[in-house]
Amino acid sequence: MLDAAVSLRARLLSGPAALGTFVQTPHPVMSEFLGGLGLDFLFIDAEHSAMGRETVERLVAAATPTPALVRVSENTAATIGAALDSGAAGVVVPRVNSGEEAEAAVSFARYPPLGLRGAGPGRAARYGLGLEEYVERANETLVLAVQVETRAALHRLDDILAVQGVDLVFFGPGDLAVSLGVSSASPELDGALQSALARSAAVGRRTGIYVGDAKQVRQRMEQGARLVVLASDLAFLEAGLRDARRVVEGHP
Repeated sequence: MLDAAVSLRARLLSGPAALGTFVQTPHPVMSEFLGGLGLDFLFIDAEHSAMGRETVERLVAAATPTPALVRVSENTAATIGAALDSGAAGVVVPRVNSGEEAEAAVSFARYPPLGLRGAGPGRAARYGLGLEEYVERANETLVLAVQVETRAALHRLDDILAVQGVDLVFFGPGDLAVSLGVSSASPELDGALQSALARSAAVGRRTGIYVGDAKQVRQRMEQGARLVVLASDLAFLEAGLRDARRVVEGHP
């Protein structure tokens, strides 16, 4: 089950940037359907969607062989460990506001001696049949991303970037706009994101970012993002339905 993680982590280290989308629908059919469309990864949102541990595991399994990253609900050993035990290629930890919080995420996501993650017979370890191999390889194959999405996190970005064991710093424009008190289309937000991407690249840190418009994908990749999350299953459904209604109603 680590093969998907290996392919995604290798993609982040070299080769073209990776493109995926959010999965908000808590049903494996959606994950399986999207997993067959040729995306580089799926981004399962267990933070803002109605997904418990069992649902996350079913979505990860349905996505196979497409790598699935799970955005967990909080930065704790239980939530991060459960997501990784599901067989996910990695986790994205939201609202990381300091170097200390990034270090905590590392400790929860990595096995000793790099961290404190507990070893158990979950799906990732083939329910115990492959536990020894999984534990041996997990630290060097799974992807750990921390999400920067607040004013406080931007102020402490250098501290976050300095933490060893973090594979990717992921920028969340939506919450960052709210935290900065600006609109999502404001020049202030775009400037802050461009600056953060450049600061990350300057110290050799790989970055990811969310975009709501396909026209922004190439722009963010050119600015250094190695992983781009484009919209979501629900956003694509809405856009398709709105376009269809305009055609039916005779609007251009």
